[in-house]
Amino acid sequence: MTYEKVTILSNQEISPTVFEMILQTPNFEMGKPGQFVMVYPNHGGMLLPRPISICRQTKNITMLVYKILGDGTRYMSTLKQGDSLLIMGPIGNSFEIKPHKKVALVGGGIGIPPMVFLYDTIKSQEVDVFLGFKDTHFLTTLFTDANLHIVTEDLTALKSLQNPSGNIYPKNGNVLDLLESQSQQYDEIYACGPNPMLKALCKYADKKNIPLQISLEERMACGLGACVCCVANTPQGYVKICCDGPVFYSDKVVL
Repeated sequence: MTYEKVTILSNQEISPTVFEMILQTPNFEMGKPGQFVMVYPNHGGMLLPRPISICRQTKNITMLVYKILGDGTRYMSTLKQGDSLLIMGPIGNSFEIKPHKKVALVGGGIGIPPMVFLYDTIKSQEVDVFLGFKDTHFLTTLFTDANLHIVTEDLTALKSLQNPSGNIYPKNGNVLDLLESQSQQYDEIYACGPNPMLKALCKYADKKNIPLQISLEERMACGLGACVCCVANTPQGYVKICCDGPVFYSDKVVL
């Protein structure tokens, strides 16, 4: 784990309330798909860091995608190129990647960024990607050459979606509807998104007898397991999402 002051290379809005921040991180430890960082807003009135999933990472660059949910992320959205931030990470466990014939990646809303990092890692396998949005889409162009299925509550929001390769299939509804419409049998499903989506996927995976790994989203204060504010229920009792997760097999947690 690294604690480092880093420089912002860019920080731009990619959809209403959603921002993409590129950081110069030459000394930062390389993360794995599913891990996150704690971002310190570097503002006198905000002492606690914000947990942000790693969306993409190379040796010198870390890409974070975050949604404005409160004062901290709203302040982050005002930062400019050349500004600095303190970040700590990578934190948590990661998705367990195994050789498979066919896998599905499922992302909902701000749970989509960690799916980008995972797709970058396993795209040599046969992968179907299912993304769900409330309205406007974002990050869809990063799933290069994927069989990309997109759903939204408002199909008109997808009119601007570019589909030059013919491998994007937009519909209205939710990701579970779209997943259930497929004739494919998947060897594994990886998912991140809001709890209602994950609950539905758990029932689907259990019915189909498909291993399902889920990354849980939760408010965090420290990211180190000390404050015990980000907990998940399991058959054996409560665990800390920041250090025992955020990735769990679906049969190991109770949503």
